[in-house]
Order: sequence, then C-alpha cells, then structure tokens
Amino acid sequence: MTPNIDISLPDRYDMLARKAVGQLSQIISPVESALDHIDALHADMRASSRGVFLIVRGDSGTGKSTFIHTIGLFRDDVETISFPKEEDISEVLQSLGSTKKKLRIVVFEGREALTDVSKELLEKSIHAINSFVRTVAGELTIVAWPANRDDLAENLAALAPEIGAEALTGLGNPVFKFSGPSTSEYIAIANKTLALLNQGETLHDLGISDQRANQLVAESSTIGTFLAKVRRDLLANQRQLATLTKRELCRVWVVVLAGNEPEADIDALTRGTMYSADIDRMLSVTNANIVRDLKEFPEKLGMLGTYLDARVLHVPVLAALAVVRTYASDNLRNIMKSAGMLAAPEKDAKERLADTNFVASFKNAPIGARKVGGKVGPNSVTAFEKLTNIASSNDIELNKAIGACLVDMGIVDSCAYEKDFGSGMSRRTDIVAAVEAGTIRLEIMWRRKTGRAEIANYVLTKLFNYGKAIGYLSNGRVDA
Repeated sequence: MTPNIDISLPDRYDMLARKAVGQLSQIISPVESALDHIDALHADMRASSRGVFLIVRGDSGTGKSTFIHTIGLFRDDVETISFPKEEDISEVLQSLGSTKKKLRIVVFEGREALTDVSKELLEKSIHAINSFVRTVAGELTIVAWPANRDDLAENLAALAPEIGAEALTGLGNPVFKFSGPSTSEYIAIANKTLALLNQGETLHDLGISDQRANQLVAESSTIGTFLAKVRRDLLANQRQLATLTKRELCRVWVVVLAGNEPEADIDALTRGTMYSADIDRMLSVTNANIVRDLKEFPEKLGMLGTYLDARVLHVPVLAALAVVRTYASDNLRNIMKSAGMLAAPEKDAKERLADTNFVASFKNAPIGARKVGGKVGPNSVTAFEKLTNIASSNDIELNKAIGACLVDMGIVDSCAYEKDFGSGMSRRTDIVAAVEAGTIRLEIMWRRKTGRAEIANYVLTKLFNYGKAIGYLSNGRVDA
C-alpha cells in the first residue's frame, strides 16, 4: 500500500476527455468571444438555410480542440463530431445525414499544419465542404478546420472564397483567431482539473505556491504550455519527496476519538472520498502558533500531506469503548476498574470498529456515506471521559488495544508503538501499522471534547514535524 502519487494533469483535449468522462463541465471555462462568434455564424446559417466553413486559427496549446468539442457545454442542443486524418473528407461528408440538433459541429482533426495535407487534397476538401454546406444535410452544420500555422490558414482562406464565395464562409473573415482562455483563468483551470482528477487536490496541495503559479503563468503563452509547466513542477516535487522518504515510505493518518463525536468538524477539514487532509482549510480555521510557522511554506506542507496520504479519520465513542474494553491488557483493565469503569469485553467490538471510516480506509477504496447512529447516552459519555483521563497519562495502553483489535480483525499484519521516524523528530508515532504493501503511521487523538480548530492544529503540527524529520521543511520542531 504505497501513497497515491500518480498525478493526472492532461494538457490536451483528447487525453482530458478520456480522464474526465462526463465531467468536463466541471473543468472547462467558456471563452466568450469565441462563443459569440459561433452564435453569429449560427444566426446567419438559420437565416440563409445553409451551413458554413470555419477556419479556427490558434497556436498549439491554446485549446482549439477543447473549445470546439465543448461548445455544447455552453450552448443548448449542440453536437460535435470529429474525424481523424485517416478518413477522407469527401466520403465523410457524403455519409452524413441531417442533424436533429439545433447545431452540429464537424471537426477534421490531424490536419492543423500545411505539411499535413497536399494542395490537391486541400482543393478537393474545400470543394467537398462547399457542396455539403449547401445541402439539406449540411444546413445546420459548421465544418471546422483547426489550424496552428498561418500558412495553412491563409491557404484555406484563399481557396474558400475562390471555390464557394461568401456562401461558404459568410461575409466576415473566414479565419477566426482563437487565443484561448485569458491568462487570468490559467490557475483556476489548473486547480479545477487537478481537483477533479486527483481527489480534490490543488496546486498548493501538490507543492506549488501562489508566487510560483503566477510565475508560470507569466512564462506561458498558452494554457497548454502552462499546464505542461505545472505538471513538470509537480513531478519534480514528487521526486524530491521520494528521495527524502526513501528510508521509510509510509502513510500518516490522524484518528480522532472525542466525546462530542466531531464528525462534522472532520468533514469540514477534509476533502474527497478518502477523508484527505485539506491543508488550506486547516490553516484558515486555527490561529495557533503553528500557523505562523507554516505560512512560510504552506504549499510544501500541502505536498507533504498529499505524498504521505494524510487523512483525518474518526472512531465513534461506542466503538472506542467496545474496543478498549475487549482488547485491554491486564494492566489497562486494572486501571479502568480503579477508575470505576466497566472492563468486561463486548461481543460486538469488531463489528463496531469495522463500521467506521477508520477501518474502511485500510481498504484503499472511496468511503461511502457515513451511517448515522443514535445519540450516545450519558453513561457512555462519562465512561469515555474516563478513558480520556487515562489517555492523558498512559495513552499507549489505549492505543495498544486499538492495534490489537486491528490485528485480530485481519486489517493489519502487526502493530508497533511509540516508534520514531526520521532524524529530526524526537516524538514518536502512536501506532505503526504494517500492512501487505507498506506502513501506516497512526496518530491517535484522544480528547474529552474537541473541535475544528484543535483538530486542525493537531494535524498541521504532526505534518510539520514529519516534514522536518525527513528534511523537507526547516529545522526544529513544534509541540502537539
């Protein structure tokens, strides 16, 4: 079980479409000037009862294909059909019947430079397009030809009026200059793409600061170039962390056990279906001293949290009580009895723990909706508070009970306790759980009562210390 470090950030439409099937509307931003041009062409087509030929000139990486293929996201009743270079334009157009949509876009891919097509093929193609847009089948169709070089666009623009006059391209310029989305949108587009394809992660989460992101925008002439540069930085960040953590590759999960059942607070501090720690949210909800230190490099902490698969998980009061009562050592059982607690084993301890997002996380699959249980009774709350009193001076005994239950359930192979990590962190991990494919370090947060700010402070501090231990963050440490 190794951390999920496979970043997905396509910079071309065909790869993006494969990765985000049915979800493109969550990523794509409208290019209003281009949509306005399509609207004007469509109005003229309806008035003239004929289709139109459109030459879309834009540099490689501006998002021409993305725009053409996603017009239907921003305009009603539109279909886009594309044909690769291998298919003959004349044969394709002859095979098309009338569309049932208000507008059809036919795109001929793989012919974006003059070297892609001969002059004879260009002339033959323009003749075929001219014939098609005048037919009943073509009257609601825009035939789009993307071009990333001026020479091809100019040749097409010269041939079109020569063969079809204004009936083929309309009265305006046959070449539409497409520049893609505004540079002010680049960072938002990258974040939306990352979030959709990478469990809600952002540039910060993957180690790119606001300053660095703005620098990459300034260096990029197109959105495609920007995304490629971002991907390069993300992979470089991964390589750096991979080098630093060669001694031990592990996951770090914080497990919260509190008498006030803070599921809603945990929900507010996590993202995705794996309860991944959301660093930006955590930084915003606590004013603890740790925040001052972390604001020096929040993006590095985000990358560390992502690489270590940092999660914030929950064990309910009744599950915690059942597990401790059932798997307590003789020493812990005596301590519990001295505190006036019931210490008899409970038959459903494993079932209660199994029904938590904590245990579900070990399956490394998206966690479903949380089951809503009944309100915890006052006697159980009182008993749990006594457990937290024990934890304040002897949490290792309670943590050993949790580890014993995990081993008995077959969730983990073995557990070690109070084990150190790296060379810069003297405080040790509560539970080091060994599973088939790696190690999971569990930091157990026992609290009588807790809330969003305290949980955030605890998680941030733990990650900060892990980062220092492997040399990824500055020297020194802070206390949690």
